[in-house]
Amino acid sequence: MSPSEWVGSYVVFPTATARHQAWSLCSNKAKELWKLRSHAFKLAYWPDGLSESQTDMDWDWISGYEKLRIGELRIDEPINGKDNIFIIFFKANTILDGEPFPRIWLLSVFAKKRQDFGHGQLAAFKGMRTVIVDREYEGTV
Repeated sequence: MSPSEWVGSYVVFPTATARHQAWSLCSNKAKELWKLRSHAFKLAYWPDGLSESQTDMDWDWISGYEKLRIGELRIDEPINGKDNIFIIFFKANTILDGEPFPRIWLLSVFAKKRQDFGHGQLAAFKGMRTVIVDREYEGTV
């Protein structure tokens, strides 16, 4: 796809972990994966300066991780019979060489069973972000 065909203000890029989790969550059903994917790609239209009703997204920064720009996208549609689906993402502000927009990295996808995140989950999200920043942005974002 050429950059002239891109839409939105961000490139939405799933990590290998997010791809694997999404495929597993969808029980290898392509139709369910495409439903999940359509929600994830709403992030390409990041709501800078827009209200939630204008973007059709239910998202927020994860408490304590606002400065790291790690957030959660909540999906209100059942996916593969599961409710309470969350996509954890990292919003980069730097444009990578060869891309027209900054990236929003999808870090994790899962059905959330409890209200808060566990310490292990939070450490994993922060660790994934650190790896991305070190590998792709040479430690600065």
